[in-house]
Amino acid sequence: MTKRNIIIGGVLVAGAILAIGLQYWQKNGTEQVIRRTIIKNQERADEMAAALQRTDRITTVLCGVGSPISQDGAQSCTAVFVNGQFLLFDAGNNAMTSMNTSQLPLDQLDAVFITHFHNDHYADLGDVMEWSWIRGRRHVLPVHGPTGITQIVKGFRSAYELEESYRTAHHGAELMPPEWAASEAVEFAPPTHDTAIVVYERDGVTVKVFRVSHPPIEPAVGYRIEYAGKVIVLSGDTVRTNSLLEVSREADLLVAEVMNKELVEIMEATFTEMGNRDRAAIFFDVRDYHMDVSDVGALAQEANVRRLALTHLAPRPRFKWQGQSFFGNTIKALYDGELFVGEDGMQIIIPVE
Repeated sequence: MTKRNIIIGGVLVAGAILAIGLQYWQKNGTEQVIRRTIIKNQERADEMAAALQRTDRITTVLCGVGSPISQDGAQSCTAVFVNGQFLLFDAGNNAMTSMNTSQLPLDQLDAVFITHFHNDHYADLGDVMEWSWIRGRRHVLPVHGPTGITQIVKGFRSAYELEESYRTAHHGAELMPPEWAASEAVEFAPPTHDTAIVVYERDGVTVKVFRVSHPPIEPAVGYRIEYAGKVIVLSGDTVRTNSLLEVSREADLLVAEVMNKELVEIMEATFTEMGNRDRAAIFFDVRDYHMDVSDVGALAQEANVRRLALTHLAPRPRFKWQGQSFFGNTIKALYDGELFVGEDGMQIIIPVE
């Protein structure tokens, strides 16, 4: 064997050893990465769940602040964690994605409340119902809503019936118990007056409903959550009403829909100039059943709301500075409480003494 052949052979052997070592390292390294990722994700999820379920504070998570004007991000979705309970208000398009990103403990979901039947407020309800069960919910999920919610829940239950049967058949009844897959509609007639009525009571937590004005959508409601002397109000979609003003007085937090009608009017004019009269007509119509930014600021000030969080942003800002420009500056000129221009995943914490 020549010296040259010996060198080539040595190189080949060394290369083979290096390749085997690299392959082993890649396999072992990949396994370690997978293990570390799973463990860290679970630790974060456990920490998040523990923080959200603390009984010495109420945590409101804006899990969806968008409106149909923009399909970016999640649409209407607000989670309230109070006295160990997880209450979800609306579940519009992409709400599930937002809740997953925020690592909300869906298996611990206690009840859902829907404000009205525009799809940007309930498009993801079926997934919420199904995935809360898949991830470990072990009770029938109550879905509260005004007249018509029974039809909505029945529709989703029918759509997911086959899917649920496959889960149980594949994983077994112990892991996917079919008796807990169900969601139950809890339907109520909205009040006909300007005061709020109780629709939920559990362990010191009370949820009341009040009527709002979102014509021609009927019924349409907002919600008021009370616990340990603290009050959170969710406006739903509405123009300014006396009922919203009255239930919001001295509230610790008002989560209010908002529209900058001046900007939406510009959008209408632009579509008209482009010859897209259908789109222009929609941007004309939507301005008559939402609160303008000035309405929200004035109402929050008159009601002496301690904190104001903006949701259902129309148009939705792409950057923080736009949020201040579209909404924050106008409201700050009218309202002197604490202001939150909503973002998906934003948390607002209210201490409970």
